[in-house]
Amino acid sequence: MLTDILRVLAQLDDKRLLRPVLLGFVASAITLAGLVAVSAWLLGGIDTGGDGWFGRQLEALGLVEILGSFAVGVLALLLFPAVALTIQSLFLDSVCDAVEARYYANTPPAREVPIVEGVLAAVKLTVLVIVVNLVLLPVYLILMLLPPTGLILYFAVNGYLVGREYFETVGLRRLTLAEAKVTRRQNRMMIWMDGVLLVLLFTVPFVNLAGPTLGTAYMVHRFHRIW
Repeated sequence: MLTDILRVLAQLDDKRLLRPVLLGFVASAITLAGLVAVSAWLLGGIDTGGDGWFGRQLEALGLVEILGSFAVGVLALLLFPAVALTIQSLFLDSVCDAVEARYYANTPPAREVPIVEGVLAAVKLTVLVIVVNLVLLPVYLILMLLPPTGLILYFAVNGYLVGREYFETVGLRRLTLAEAKVTRRQNRMMIWMDGVLLVLLFTVPFVNLAGPTLGTAYMVHRFHRIW
Protein backbone atom coordinates (compact mmCIF):
# COMPACT_ATOMS: atom_id res chain seq x y z
CA MET A 1 0.00 0.00 0.00
CA LEU A 2 2.74 2.48 0.98
CA THR A 3 4.74 1.66 -2.14
CA ASP A 4 1.77 2.44 -4.36
CA ILE A 5 1.09 5.71 -2.52
CA LEU A 6 4.70 6.77 -3.05
CA ARG A 7 4.48 5.86 -6.74
CA VAL A 8 1.47 8.14 -7.16
CA LEU A 9 3.25 11.01 -5.42
CA ALA A 10 6.41 10.42 -7.44
CA GLN A 11 4.47 10.80 -10.70
CA LEU A 12 3.06 14.23 -9.91
CA ASP A 13 5.87 15.72 -12.01
CA ASP A 14 4.41 13.91 -15.05
CA LYS A 15 2.34 16.32 -17.17
CA ARG A 16 0.13 13.45 -18.36
CA LEU A 17 -0.99 12.88 -14.77
CA LEU A 18 -0.71 16.44 -13.49
CA ARG A 19 -3.19 17.81 -16.04
CA PRO A 20 -6.15 15.58 -15.02
CA VAL A 21 -5.21 16.07 -11.36
CA LEU A 22 -5.46 19.86 -11.73
CA LEU A 23 -8.70 19.62 -13.72
CA GLY A 24 -10.07 17.23 -11.13
CA PHE A 25 -9.03 19.67 -8.40
CA VAL A 26 -11.11 22.42 -10.01
CA ALA A 27 -14.07 20.10 -10.58
CA SER A 28 -13.89 18.93 -6.97
CA ALA A 29 -13.75 22.51 -5.66
CA ILE A 30 -16.88 23.43 -7.63
CA THR A 31 -18.60 20.24 -6.49
CA LEU A 32 -17.71 20.79 -2.84
CA ALA A 33 -19.02 24.36 -3.01
CA GLY A 34 -22.28 22.98 -4.39
CA LEU A 35 -22.45 20.41 -1.60
CA VAL A 36 -21.98 23.16 0.99
CA ALA A 37 -24.87 25.10 -0.56
CA VAL A 38 -27.11 22.02 -0.64
CA SER A 39 -26.15 21.09 2.92
CA ALA A 40 -26.95 24.62 4.11
CA TRP A 41 -30.34 24.41 2.39
CA LEU A 42 -31.10 21.01 3.91
CA LEU A 43 -30.06 22.03 7.40
CA GLY A 44 -31.75 25.42 7.11
CA GLY A 45 -35.14 23.78 7.58
CA ILE A 46 -34.18 22.15 10.88
CA ASP A 47 -35.67 23.73 13.99
CA THR A 48 -32.85 24.84 16.28
CA GLY A 49 -35.12 24.99 19.27
CA GLY A 50 -34.73 28.75 19.61
CA ASP A 51 -38.04 29.08 21.49
CA GLY A 52 -36.88 26.74 24.26
CA TRP A 53 -34.48 27.44 27.11
CA PHE A 54 -31.63 25.51 25.49
CA GLY A 55 -32.14 27.26 22.17
CA ARG A 56 -32.17 30.69 23.84
CA GLN A 57 -28.92 29.88 25.62
CA LEU A 58 -27.29 28.87 22.34
CA GLU A 59 -28.45 32.07 20.70
CA ALA A 60 -27.26 34.16 23.64
CA LEU A 61 -23.81 32.62 23.37
CA GLY A 62 -23.78 33.05 19.60
CA LEU A 63 -23.41 29.31 19.11
CA VAL A 64 -26.33 28.77 16.73
CA GLU A 65 -24.44 30.17 13.75
CA ILE A 66 -21.21 28.42 14.75
CA LEU A 67 -22.86 25.03 15.20
CA GLY A 68 -24.86 25.54 12.02
CA SER A 69 -21.74 26.30 9.98
CA PHE A 70 -19.98 23.31 11.51
CA ALA A 71 -22.91 21.03 10.66
CA VAL A 72 -22.99 22.30 7.06
CA GLY A 73 -19.27 21.61 6.65
CA VAL A 74 -19.50 18.14 8.19
CA LEU A 75 -22.47 17.13 6.02
CA ALA A 76 -20.73 18.37 2.87
CA LEU A 77 -17.59 16.37 3.73
CA LEU A 78 -19.68 13.28 4.51
CA LEU A 79 -21.34 13.44 1.09
CA PHE A 80 -18.21 14.32 -0.88
CA PRO A 81 -16.92 10.72 -1.28
CA ALA A 82 -20.16 9.87 -3.08
CA VAL A 83 -19.92 12.73 -5.56
CA ALA A 84 -16.20 12.04 -6.04
CA LEU A 85 -17.20 8.86 -7.88
CA THR A 86 -18.71 10.93 -10.69
CA ILE A 87 -15.64 13.18 -10.87
CA GLN A 88 -13.45 10.07 -11.07
CA SER A 89 -15.35 8.82 -14.11
CA LEU A 90 -14.59 12.02 -16.05
CA PHE A 91 -10.82 11.54 -15.82
CA LEU A 92 -10.63 7.74 -15.68
CA ASP A 93 -8.91 7.03 -19.00
CA SER A 94 -6.47 9.96 -18.90
CA VAL A 95 -5.27 9.06 -15.39
CA CYS A 96 -5.06 5.32 -16.11
CA ASP A 97 -3.20 5.90 -19.38
CA ALA A 98 -0.66 8.16 -17.64
CA VAL A 99 0.04 5.66 -14.86
CA GLU A 100 0.23 2.64 -17.16
CA ALA A 101 2.49 4.45 -19.64
CA ARG A 102 5.00 5.11 -16.89
CA TYR A 103 4.86 1.94 -14.81
CA TYR A 104 3.18 -0.76 -16.93
CA ALA A 105 4.29 0.03 -20.47
CA ASN A 106 4.58 -3.66 -21.41
CA THR A 107 0.90 -4.43 -20.79
CA PRO A 108 -1.48 -4.76 -23.77
CA PRO A 109 -3.56 -1.71 -24.76
CA ALA A 110 -6.56 -1.18 -22.51
CA ARG A 111 -10.17 -0.76 -23.57
CA GLU A 112 -11.21 2.88 -23.52
CA VAL A 113 -14.31 3.31 -21.36
CA PRO A 114 -16.75 5.75 -23.06
CA ILE A 115 -17.25 8.84 -20.89
CA VAL A 116 -21.04 8.55 -21.08
CA GLU A 117 -20.91 4.91 -19.97
CA GLY A 118 -18.57 5.71 -17.12
CA VAL A 119 -20.52 8.76 -15.95
CA LEU A 120 -23.87 6.94 -15.99
CA ALA A 121 -22.45 4.06 -13.96
CA ALA A 122 -20.84 6.49 -11.52
CA VAL A 123 -24.03 8.54 -11.14
CA LYS A 124 -26.00 5.41 -10.24
CA LEU A 125 -23.54 4.51 -7.51
CA THR A 126 -23.31 8.15 -6.40
CA VAL A 127 -27.05 8.19 -5.78
CA LEU A 128 -26.78 4.89 -3.89
CA VAL A 129 -23.95 6.17 -1.68
CA ILE A 130 -25.80 9.42 -0.94
CA VAL A 131 -29.00 7.58 -0.04
CA VAL A 132 -27.12 5.11 2.18
CA ASN A 133 -25.33 7.92 4.00
CA LEU A 134 -28.47 10.01 4.47
CA VAL A 135 -30.28 6.96 5.86
CA LEU A 136 -27.37 6.25 8.21
CA LEU A 137 -26.84 9.91 9.17
CA PRO A 138 -28.93 9.65 12.38
CA VAL A 139 -26.97 6.51 13.29
CA TYR A 140 -23.67 8.32 12.66
CA LEU A 141 -24.78 11.18 14.91
CA ILE A 142 -25.95 8.88 17.71
CA LEU A 143 -22.75 6.84 17.57
CA MET A 144 -20.72 10.05 17.79
CA LEU A 145 -21.67 9.94 21.46
CA LEU A 146 -19.64 6.71 21.63
CA PRO A 147 -16.42 7.72 19.89
CA PRO A 148 -15.03 6.48 17.61
CA THR A 149 -17.87 4.10 16.64
CA GLY A 150 -19.59 6.64 14.38
CA LEU A 151 -16.44 7.24 12.36
CA ILE A 152 -15.69 3.51 12.18
CA LEU A 153 -19.14 2.82 10.72
CA TYR A 154 -18.83 5.72 8.26
CA PHE A 155 -15.43 4.63 6.98
CA ALA A 156 -16.44 0.95 6.87
CA VAL A 157 -19.60 1.56 4.81
CA ASN A 158 -18.13 4.13 2.45
CA GLY A 159 -14.80 2.34 2.18
CA TYR A 160 -16.61 -0.73 0.88
CA LEU A 161 -18.68 1.22 -1.66
CA VAL A 162 -15.87 3.48 -2.88
CA GLY A 163 -13.31 0.66 -3.04
CA ARG A 164 -15.72 -1.48 -5.05
CA GLU A 165 -16.47 1.27 -7.55
CA TYR A 166 -12.89 2.45 -8.02
CA PHE A 167 -11.57 -1.07 -8.51
CA GLU A 168 -14.28 -2.11 -10.95
CA THR A 169 -14.06 1.05 -13.07
CA VAL A 170 -10.30 0.65 -13.37
CA GLY A 171 -10.65 -3.09 -13.94
CA LEU A 172 -13.23 -2.70 -16.72
CA ARG A 173 -10.50 -1.32 -18.96
CA ARG A 174 -8.94 -4.80 -19.03
CA LEU A 175 -11.62 -7.21 -17.78
CA THR A 176 -15.25 -7.95 -18.43
CA LEU A 177 -17.68 -6.82 -15.74
CA ALA A 178 -18.07 -10.42 -14.55
CA GLU A 179 -14.28 -10.89 -14.36
CA ALA A 180 -13.85 -7.59 -12.50
CA LYS A 181 -16.47 -8.61 -9.93
CA VAL A 182 -14.88 -12.04 -9.41
CA THR A 183 -11.42 -10.48 -9.00
CA ARG A 184 -12.81 -7.95 -6.53
CA ARG A 185 -14.49 -10.65 -4.45
CA GLN A 186 -11.28 -12.69 -4.37
CA ASN A 187 -9.43 -9.66 -3.00
CA ARG A 188 -12.30 -8.05 -1.10
CA MET A 189 -10.40 -7.25 2.09
CA MET A 190 -7.53 -5.52 0.30
CA ILE A 191 -9.92 -3.51 -1.87
CA TRP A 192 -12.07 -2.65 1.15
CA MET A 193 -9.02 -1.26 2.97
CA ASP A 194 -8.04 0.63 -0.18
CA GLY A 195 -11.53 2.13 -0.21
CA VAL A 196 -11.19 3.18 3.43
CA LEU A 197 -7.90 4.90 2.54
CA LEU A 198 -9.60 6.76 -0.32
CA VAL A 199 -12.50 7.86 1.89
CA LEU A 200 -9.97 9.14 4.43
CA LEU A 201 -8.33 11.09 1.60
CA PHE A 202 -11.72 12.51 0.59
CA THR A 203 -12.40 13.84 4.09
CA VAL A 204 -9.14 15.79 4.50
CA PRO A 205 -9.81 19.46 3.63
CA PHE A 206 -8.00 20.73 0.49
CA VAL A 207 -6.28 17.37 -0.03
CA ASN A 208 -9.69 15.90 -0.87
CA LEU A 209 -9.97 18.15 -3.92
CA ALA A 210 -7.29 16.07 -5.65
CA GLY A 211 -8.71 12.86 -4.19
CA PRO A 212 -10.79 11.57 -7.13
CA THR A 213 -7.89 11.61 -9.60
CA LEU A 214 -5.15 10.60 -7.16
CA GLY A 215 -7.43 7.81 -5.94
CA THR A 216 -7.77 6.55 -9.51
CA ALA A 217 -3.99 6.57 -9.98
CA TYR A 218 -3.56 4.66 -6.73
CA MET A 219 -6.17 2.06 -7.71
CA VAL A 220 -4.41 1.44 -11.04
CA HIS A 221 -1.37 0.27 -9.08
CA ARG A 222 -3.53 -1.88 -6.81
CA PHE A 223 -5.24 -3.46 -9.81
CA HIS A 224 -1.94 -4.40 -11.46
CA ARG A 225 -0.75 -6.02 -8.24
CA ILE A 226 -3.46 -8.68 -8.47
CA TRP A 227 -4.18 -8.82 -12.21
